[in-house]
Amino acid sequence: MGTDTPSACPRLEPGVTLLRRPREGRHALHRLVTAELTRRSGSAYWVDSRNDAVTHALYEHAQSRRTLRGLRIARAFTAYQHHELVSSLPGRVSSRTALVVVPQLPALYRDPDVPDGEARTLFDSATTILDALAESLSIPVLVTAREGTDDQFTDALVETADRTVECRDTREGVAFTGEDVQTLVYHHRGYWQTTIPYWVELLGVAPEEDLSHVGPTTVPTLDAVAAEGW
Repeated sequence: MGTDTPSACPRLEPGVTLLRRPREGRHALHRLVTAELTRRSGSAYWVDSRNDAVTHALYEHAQSRRTLRGLRIARAFTAYQHHELVSSLPGRVSSRTALVVVPQLPALYRDPDVPDGEARTLFDSATTILDALAESLSIPVLVTAREGTDDQFTDALVETADRTVECRDTREGVAFTGEDVQTLVYHHRGYWQTTIPYWVELLGVAPEEDLSHVGPTTVPTLDAVAAEGW
């Protein structure tokens, strides 16, 4: 099981949240999903495409096997299958549902075997269903789009989403940014790494004339704290 803690990831509020991620940033999705399932009880539904539902990645980031007990995954390989699965959600989802996940929502509708006009009709229908579920049942719906794939489908998804969260890989881990979203602490095995905005939020900003005496500080590891008997 993983060592991630829910506090390392932004909370998903009711509504449609669009996660924008780099091509290599797949595990940011798994971290967000498992963190949210740790916070919430109830069933969760994942409509997959392009093999984003990687089992070992979900278990790597989950706090325990119990975290994923209510998660149901269905995988589509064509735009028609994807639309059918999304259309089936209203018969499954309720106000007690913890989360709906639809990664790479536009991907299959871009496939050349779907006529352009029909692809857009199916896509618009799918996004309308997801938006209606999020609004009528007040549940979080998480969708994703890749960087570098901006087109009519991504533009429509941005318009549909209630909020957008960006993620990027850093030396310390995945950083999330967005409206009212900022990664302030990076959790690692046995210790955690803070950022300057974390301390500003915790302590406020000291007057400039009082900074001359401030020296470097370190955050003790859990091992060091344990050794001191805290």
